[in-house]
Amino acid sequence: MSEVALKGDELKKLLKVAKKQEIAFAYAPGKKPEDDIFSMDRKKAPEVVSRQVRKESDGSKYAFGFASVSGKVISLKCERELPGMSKKLKKLFKAEKCPLNVVILDGSGKVLEEDIEELPDDGLLDDGDDQDGNELDEEARRKTVLEMASSIKNKLAALPDNVRKALAEHYAKAVKALKDGDLDAAENGFNKLNAAINKVENANTGTGDSSAPPPPPPPSNPDVIKLLGVASSLEKRIDGLQDGESKTKLLGVLERLNNQIEAEDIKAAGETAKVLGAAITKASAAQTQEAKDTPQTDEDEDDSSDETPLIDHTGTEDGRAWSDAFANLEAPVLAALGKGFGDVSKMRAAWSAFTGAGGQQKYEGALKLVPGIEKLLADAEAAESSDAEKDIPTNVVPFVRARLGWIKARTSLRGEMGKLQNAIIAQCKGEEYEGIANDTKELFEYLEALDDKLENALEALVQEPDGDKRETLKKTARSVLSDFQAELETPFFKDVDGNNGFTNVSVRGTAQSALSAVNSALAS
Repeated sequence: MSEVALKGDELKKLLKVAKKQEIAFAYAPGKKPEDDIFSMDRKKAPEVVSRQVRKESDGSKYAFGFASVSGKVISLKCERELPGMSKKLKKLFKAEKCPLNVVILDGSGKVLEEDIEELPDDGLLDDGDDQDGNELDEEARRKTVLEMASSIKNKLAALPDNVRKALAEHYAKAVKALKDGDLDAAENGFNKLNAAINKVENANTGTGDSSAPPPPPPPSNPDVIKLLGVASSLEKRIDGLQDGESKTKLLGVLERLNNQIEAEDIKAAGETAKVLGAAITKASAAQTQEAKDTPQTDEDEDDSSDETPLIDHTGTEDGRAWSDAFANLEAPVLAALGKGFGDVSKMRAAWSAFTGAGGQQKYEGALKLVPGIEKLLADAEAAESSDAEKDIPTNVVPFVRARLGWIKARTSLRGEMGKLQNAIIAQCKGEEYEGIANDTKELFEYLEALDDKLENALEALVQEPDGDKRETLKKTARSVLSDFQAELETPFFKDVDGNNGFTNVSVRGTAQSALSAVNSALAS
């Protein structure tokens, strides 16, 4: 019997809490409907709840995110979703005598699916005599909030100094509310802090935690106010550009700037704003010069500049070297910063210096930073591996190492593909190659077949203590491994490394090496 699956009164209790605030949820469908597991937790992060649910589930699929209840509708804002969730969960809630309509949303709040009908107003989730919104007595609830305070304090200690200082004021207010006996205010404050910390930790990954609740409102920090004004001004300047490709790239940098401002990372935001401003100026100047130099027909005006890179780094040997280094380093650096292993402060400073110098086309100085960044990445990787292997049985270690190796390889694949993309753009300039820059984006679509199914299968092995179940999970992982190895035998992957006609890369080679390590682990 599951220890985390919510049933009956326990489910109703947390659904009442979800009427007052968003709380973490996780769901894993079982092989039979009665084996489905739905869990919620008011203190833990969604990822943590999902690990507990997956550990007890007899299936391999799962979803998680934040839940909120309004009237007879439960809205599930998902960091990871499953098709058909709404119908399955509606049946689950009905079986537990908590009939609810179900709406499934993605991280941005867009409705993915819903199952809604007229339901009787049975009053099951009314507050009734439960004045504080839950059935915990005052002392037990105070203990719960104290545990939240301790957990948040430990998380704050691990953050960079500038972020910790920015959030310290909110932590002090929540602690004061707790001391004053205002448990609602204290609990709300700690929940917002937890969401803000999670957002800061994930801000630099490609998979930022967009589905987390909004962080606490920013303090009245004059630097933040000034940067918000700068960001607004930069956004207006971007809107005035006509080059679609340039605007897309610039808006991506603007989004990063806004995230840094929201996290009150003043130094990083200032550097990003400086680089973005220079890039907009360069794009605007190029647009003006092109308008002067190149007579265009009405037909040409729609797309003549769409293929112009924001900054062309391919014109010199050092520029191409910097561009290749950027392609190799960007994904692993952002992933390492998001995970928080190694010397995060040094890595953030080194990466900011590297990208800033590249943005100003000072390639020689930027390239001197590459060995140091690579050393910081190696240290971060070692720290992550050590942490992952801590307190786990020795017979599980090979699966941990194989999983981390495959995750690292998938990151490297994007870097190698970026090198190929840069080489193609550098060699294919001129009117006869019109549109080639945009077409190179399709290279990355080939990597979509090598998705996260294998790392999820290996994670399931790591979490499973039972020997018989582990053998079953090994079969699942071997099946995924076989699919990936077959994908590497398709024409594209067989030619991409040494027979692409532009530059030597290691896409297939990197994938094969990592998959070989996975194969060895599964054979143990």
